[in-house]
Amino acid sequence: MNRVLRAAAILAGVCGASLLFPLHLIRAQQQDGDARLARLDPATRAAVAAVVDSARRARLPAEPLIDKALEGEKKGADGGRIVIAVRGLYAELRSARAALGSGATVDEINAGANALHAGMPMRNLAQLRSASQHTGRARVTMPLTVATDLIARGVPVAVVSDVVLSLARAGLRDADYTMFERNVRLDIENGADAATAAQTRARGAMLHTGRAS
Repeated sequence: MNRVLRAAAILAGVCGASLLFPLHLIRAQQQDGDARLARLDPATRAAVAAVVDSARRARLPAEPLIDKALEGEKKGADGGRIVIAVRGLYAELRSARAALGSGATVDEINAGANALHAGMPMRNLAQLRSASQHTGRARVTMPLTVATDLIARGVPVAVVSDVVLSLARAGLRDADYTMFERNVRLDIENGADAATAAQTRARGAMLHTGRAS
């Protein structure tokens, strides 16, 4: 009888484990992003997973790293290039958080990393944070996003840095930044010099707020 009970207990334990184990794997995969990274070859997947793990331990955004790896795979990049790109983004995320401060949000860190990748210096990110706080702005996601967009449209980095910092000191709201970016984009599309368009529209935006310098 004891042997029967023991066998039943063992069987119950095995069945319970078999039911719980897949759920445990699913949860682990959801947490670590393994299911998405499975599209990569084993060596690349291991290298990317290590960077993602480092980001999570450092409390940095991990999703952009996974997205970067999958983007590279989709474009047909080899494993080495994917790993280099992911590690580069990780370094930019760290630098962005260092420049913006430990209280920076995920969105701010992502926007800061994009701005750094576009060529904006770390010191400008720190200056932007300081100027924005001085005028009561809680987040710098919008100014950084606008800066990255302007650089992509051909406005020189030095001009973008000066313009966005001036706008921050003038206390522009998100809606003002959106309007400023749209006007610069339209000017460039209509043939205006990129730097001149940014500087001219910035002066107009600051006049609109009553804080032109």
